[in-house]
Amino acid sequence: MTTSRLTGLLIVGLCSVFLGERVFHDLFVVRMLLVLAGSALVVGTALWRVVAWYRVNGRENGIQGFLTVFHVICALSLAGLLVGTEDGVRLLNLSFEDGRSELRFRRGLLSISSILLAVSLLPMLAAQWAIRSSGRRVGEEGTGSLRITETATSALSVALAGAMLMLAGYVTGVRDHVLDASYFKTSSPGTAVQEIVRSMEEPLRVLLFFKPVDPVKDEVLSYFQALGNATGNLEIAEVDRLSEPRVAEEYNVQSDGTLIMIQGDRVGRLGLSSELSTARGTLRVFDKETHAALLQLTRPRMAAYMTAGHGELNNPDVDNVLGGALGSAVQDSLTAFRDLLGFLNYEVRALTLQRGLGNRVPDDAAMVLVIGPQYPFLDEEVLALAEYLEGGGSVFFALEPNSEFTLAGLRDQLGVEYQSTTLVDDQNHLRQRGGLSDRQLIYTDRFSSHAAVTTSSRGGAGSGVFFIGSGPLTSIEEIEGVRRSFIVHSLPSTFADLNADFQFDEATESRRSYELAVAIEGSAPDGRDNLRALVFSDAEMFTDAVLGSLVSNVTMAADGIRWLGREEAFSGEMVSEEDVPIVHTRAEDVAWFYGVIIGMPALVLLIGLVTQGSRRKQRVRSLAT
Repeated sequence: MTTSRLTGLLIVGLCSVFLGERVFHDLFVVRMLLVLAGSALVVGTALWRVVAWYRVNGRENGIQGFLTVFHVICALSLAGLLVGTEDGVRLLNLSFEDGRSELRFRRGLLSISSILLAVSLLPMLAAQWAIRSSGRRVGEEGTGSLRITETATSALSVALAGAMLMLAGYVTGVRDHVLDASYFKTSSPGTAVQEIVRSMEEPLRVLLFFKPVDPVKDEVLSYFQALGNATGNLEIAEVDRLSEPRVAEEYNVQSDGTLIMIQGDRVGRLGLSSELSTARGTLRVFDKETHAALLQLTRPRMAAYMTAGHGELNNPDVDNVLGGALGSAVQDSLTAFRDLLGFLNYEVRALTLQRGLGNRVPDDAAMVLVIGPQYPFLDEEVLALAEYLEGGGSVFFALEPNSEFTLAGLRDQLGVEYQSTTLVDDQNHLRQRGGLSDRQLIYTDRFSSHAAVTTSSRGGAGSGVFFIGSGPLTSIEEIEGVRRSFIVHSLPSTFADLNADFQFDEATESRRSYELAVAIEGSAPDGRDNLRALVFSDAEMFTDAVLGSLVSNVTMAADGIRWLGREEAFSGEMVSEEDVPIVHTRAEDVAWFYGVIIGMPALVLLIGLVTQGSRRKQRVRSLAT
């Protein structure tokens, strides 16, 4: 019998055993017939190969011995696989301490047997292919024993590599440990936190409850030491809660990693893990966490009312009349904006016709936010906003060019007009879909020097914001006692798209810098606070999709809210060492997908063809010489 037939019968036997154990496992008779028949073929061909090896000599003896060894290893691996089955354990009457020990034995035997099968079957098949491709029988002149050995060795290398990957996967599954090799650095004190601490009448006391030797404490201590050096208004104390139980009891500290901040009779706290590997994520944004805690020390939580019922971007069902989330499944596109308000120590509440907008804005309103209304307000609602502004209130407007809402009813308080023509920039815009409509996603880094854009104006060129479809703002008339400051300007390449085709028409359209945001401040009677209003020419720039990826838009929104809340002294940047996610557009994702699926295999194939071609040329040259 030829070696190719023996190898074929071996494959048939292995397939028969596989079908019996995996496919027909529930059919006992069929399973046993297939397993017994397959095992007989594997063992029989192995014995036949051994006998044939003893009968040959000369050049054929080496190749036959090579194939015989791998064939016998295949038979032994099959025996190991069968012993590792439930029937094999029961037939051999093997006893174990518990079910877990039995499972460990069976899994280990299965892994070893599978590796043996791979490292024996693949080289044997490769050697058989090399013999068949030579066109000669084993032992004939020109068979090429060296070529057969090299081919089998290459297949053995592939099998061993696969076995290594299998073992590595098993070990990583059992030993599930996370190694954080990313960039790590504790954030430093930002200008916003420095301004808050510097404005405190009394020094801020910080108690660090950590173990005497703690790497997390060292990181936190370095942060507050830098903050103290920058402000000169900070006192730091390290406390071991076990050594000083009375202090820990006074501030109800029950675990290490607790930070207590004291300002007058107000007490704030922060919690960190005592394990550096766990605390790394918080330490990267520690400046942000400290900022939120300090805001709670400086003033109580205030109410910010979002108008609803006119097609605004916010869903009124998300916020109840008492403030806070309802916990329902209803969501809107302003979750990130609402989180920003909460971070700045504001409680978000809904303001509708039934909840005061039709009569009088609630007295506890620190500000009112009108974001993306699609329909005009009722006269009663406009009157309520006008009275609120005249009484020294603060209103945040973010408008959309294609809506029916206008500022005409508030012209005596604001003195600005919003035009519905969409602004387009065909030279500087955000590429999203690759079409002409992307030209309305305009970018600008031009800001005036104003407290409502403190951080943005300090950033300079390259630190701009994006507007996702906006219209221009214009000043309509001078109002006594009201000061208007246009704080964000478009780039000179922007034009008003009068015919809505996203293309510049020299005959009817002109390029110039348009006004994108205005800050309005006026006087209020009886010595009350002056009215304040911010009007942005776009509302979608504050949605989750934008704030989740553009820090510059978040910073501008935060500075605007601080200015409306008369906390512009706290404006400034917050330092974060958090890794910024890499965001790809749909076109980039498609390119990466086809590049990995098609491009990389094609590259490997091309390299192989070039290498093979060069080898053939060298071979021809050597034969020619």
